[in-house]
Amino acid sequence: MKRTAAWRKSVRIIAIVILVVSVCGFFSWGINRIFTIRNIEVSGDGIQVEVNKNTFPKNLLFFPADTLTAQILKNYPLVASVTLKKKYPGTLVITAIPRKPFAASGIGREMYLLDKEGVVLEHYPTKTGLPLIHIQVPPTQPGATISDPAITAALAFLRGSAPFITISDIMKVDSASLRAQSESMSIVFAQQSDIPIFARTLQMMMSGFRIKGKLPATIDLRFDKPVVTF
Repeated sequence: MKRTAAWRKSVRIIAIVILVVSVCGFFSWGINRIFTIRNIEVSGDGIQVEVNKNTFPKNLLFFPADTLTAQILKNYPLVASVTLKKKYPGTLVITAIPRKPFAASGIGREMYLLDKEGVVLEHYPTKTGLPLIHIQVPPTQPGATISDPAITAALAFLRGSAPFITISDIMKVDSASLRAQSESMSIVFAQQSDIPIFARTLQMMMSGFRIKGKLPATIDLRFDKPVVTF
């Protein structure tokens, strides 16, 4: 009797194990079957992005969105950001957001259109109404990032001052200083300065000048205390 009871218990255990394995296998097969990626939709304003389906998992539920996003940003430097949306059961939607023109830089015919981070978007830009940085740019291909410290400082100044002042031109004063032009007012600043800090200082100064109803001809921010000339 004991042997029979033990045998029956073993059979029940084996049957339960087989049932559990079968259910898990069927569930896994169903998940993979239902959520297999059958379609990838790619959209981007003026940007062609291609995705190799064979290099990524086929299951939409466990798709590595961060990995694909990083790969697209690496392969397509003119893309500023990427959004991925899962449309169940089997469609992946990829939207590539292009970098936006922010300024132009160069002298003469060697002009380049840049985004706010200094990535070259276009050679011989036709767009107008953007700030012009009068600093020479060596021959560069779209997608490359400008590393010239003077241009980097000029772009940082444009980013920091954009909310409260319109800058039309930036040019070198000397090897260590830049001059920004806003209508009839010039703003001189050191290339190596902490631009976010002095941008806040400039904003407070501009608020005071506007309250008084008179803007200065020159603001020199290269010193501990700004030098203002009317």
